[in-house]
Amino acid sequence: MKLLKQIKYDLGTQPVLGSVSIIGTALAILLVMVVMMMYVIQTEPIAPESNRDRLLYEYGISLSTDQMSGSSHLSHDAIDRLYGDLTTPEVICILSSSTSPRDIAVTGSNSIMADTRAADQNVWKIFDYTFIHGAPYTSTDVETGNKVAVITENVARKLFSNADAVGQTMRIMQEPYTVVGVVKDVSPLMGWSYAQIWYPVETRSASKLDLDGSDVSRYFGEYSVISMARSADDVDEMRREIRSRNASFANELKAIGWERDDTDFPYTQEAVHLLGGTNRAPDIKQDRMIRWILLGIILIIPAINLSSMTQSRLRRRRHEIGVRRAFGATRGSIMRDILAENLVVTLIGGFIGLVLSMLFAWLFTAFLFEPIDNWEGYSAEMTVDFTMIFRWSIFGWTLLFCFILNILSAGIPAWRASRVDPVDALNGDSK
Repeated sequence: MKLLKQIKYDLGTQPVLGSVSIIGTALAILLVMVVMMMYVIQTEPIAPESNRDRLLYEYGISLSTDQMSGSSHLSHDAIDRLYGDLTTPEVICILSSSTSPRDIAVTGSNSIMADTRAADQNVWKIFDYTFIHGAPYTSTDVETGNKVAVITENVARKLFSNADAVGQTMRIMQEPYTVVGVVKDVSPLMGWSYAQIWYPVETRSASKLDLDGSDVSRYFGEYSVISMARSADDVDEMRREIRSRNASFANELKAIGWERDDTDFPYTQEAVHLLGGTNRAPDIKQDRMIRWILLGIILIIPAINLSSMTQSRLRRRRHEIGVRRAFGATRGSIMRDILAENLVVTLIGGFIGLVLSMLFAWLFTAFLFEPIDNWEGYSAEMTVDFTMIFRWSIFGWTLLFCFILNILSAGIPAWRASRVDPVDALNGDSK
């Protein structure tokens, strides 16, 4: 209580310096939190990708000889060779590597454009979609090639004016599909789990390239693979098994004169969002280094300015500090009190900065978060909701950076103030 009274008095007697300190802290925390939000949304478990810490992704394949090379996503032949009969994954999912905007129509209604994705039945086990009506399609639907689909609530309302669209028929590129389930909308920020319409993958291989008649062309297709470990602790073991299978496959290709580029597949969630193609490994170390350098710059520059303002505030309290020292206050207690007072001010600014960062993320979602490799954009609006941008981890980061900023901005002024000679302070002598 005494601490709060002191802070209230200090802000009342020095309103300009106090306000600038709070605003400066708020802006610093705003920038830090925006950087952290961008990282959290890309890497931390967020519904419907709540199992991110258990997932590994294999995105594509890049092959070459002395005369030619080619890269693409995976075909069924490649997936069968690389992922058939693995023992460590709990679930393996095959899905198209990206969404495809397609023309969707129903009889007697205008058509719409929606982002579609082909996936097998395991997509419903790996990602925790929220079903509003109906149910996911099954392994039987995939194996028999049934023309069924799961759609989002927004698409259902656009096409059928009702979220309960189970049993309704729509046409995807003139092919009739029956709706078997309706799920809550998924933000495009979710990447791998995002689509507006899901339908069963084709069970046959779909080669896209013919490399001079070589039979390796059958390994090129349009799919990626997501494998899910039984627990987060099993991810390393699962990755070792997948890497071992990939090494065996690479040796088989060498025997027929082909090299497979080792791009450090399969990828964790942290790595997969850094991918720039099927023939380049993501540089996680560089990404981390850039992020920490950026956070350091964001914190150090305002800390220097805030330190000067803290020093100015303490200079005006020099007489008060001298009285406390004259009545027996130790240097340690003076320093602790000043750091505590500054920490409360920093936390106030940090809370304001956290709220502002939420508002900023909501207002400028497309600018901050839209994937840079999707030049055509998405049919769905790029949105974030409160559950995505406010997480306890972000709150924890806010507290941590407030504490660091407090130490950086108030540490030296507090140390200097604690060493003031009581006689000099009472006489108004300033150094």
